[in-house]
Amino acid sequence: MSRQDIRVQLVPERVQSGATRSVRVRAFCPLPQGGTDYRATARSDSFTGVVTLTQPPPATPAASSTPVTTAAPSPEVHGFALIDEDARAGRYTVEVKCEGTNDTGKTTLTLTAKPKADPTPTRTRAVPSRAPRAGGGGTAAGAETDEPSGVPAGLTVVALLAALGGGIALARRKSKSG
Repeated sequence: MSRQDIRVQLVPERVQSGATRSVRVRAFCPLPQGGTDYRATARSDSFTGVVTLTQPPPATPAASSTPVTTAAPSPEVHGFALIDEDARAGRYTVEVKCEGTNDTGKTTLTLTAKPKADPTPTRTRAVPSRAPRAGGGGTAAGAETDEPSGVPAGLTVVALLAALGGGIALARRKSKSG
C-alpha cells in the first residue's frame, strides 16, 4: 500500500511572533483499518511541543421533521498548537503524520514580526505641581504667597491694628506720667 500526501490546514496561517498564540491544525487522514485509533501528530519548530490531533466529536443532528441527507464527511482530525513565544518571524513547516496509516502531509505557518514602536514622540500630559489659586471668601484673589499661613488675612489685620493701638495707648500713658 503506497502512502499518500494528506491535506493539512492551519487556522490562522499567519500569526504574530513574540507571543504565545493558539493555531488550529486540521488534517484529513484516511481511515485506518484494523481498529487502530484515528488520530495524528503535528510537529513544527514554531510549536511549543508535539500536538496530538484527534477526531472531532460527532455532530448532533438538528431537530427537524424532514430528514436531511448529507454527503459523508471526509475523515478529519484536529487539535490546537501553541506557538512558542521565542519563535522568530519567518516561515515554518508543519508536518502531520497519521497514526495507523503513516500517511503524511505538510503545510507552512508564517510568523510575522512584531510591529515596530512608533518613532514619533508622544505628547506627555502636564501635571500641575500645586492647586489653583481659589479659596473661600475671596481670600485668594490678592494672595501672592506659595504657601498659606493658616490664619485668615482679616484676622491678621485686626490683630496688627489692636497691637498698634495698644502700643500707642501705652506710649501716651508713659508720656503723661513721666
